[in-house]
Amino acid sequence: MSVRPRSGVEIPELTARVARASNPKGAAAMWVRDRLDGLWSDEDFVAWYPRDGRAGISPAQLATVSVL
Repeated sequence: MSVRPRSGVEIPELTARVARASNPKGAAAMWVRDRLDGLWSDEDFVAWYPRDGRAGISPAQLATVSVL
């Protein structure tokens, strides 16, 4: 597994609109993501992965999911 840093990954606008419409007060996962967004970036984890190999899942997203 290797890391291909991705920056500026956004939630699609329609997805965000549907999530807010179905949860007007927000959900715990939405609250955490809104506050932790940008806390980690894939570049923070590049040294932990080899340079070659198939691209793995974003380590920044994995870190955020671990907090959830």
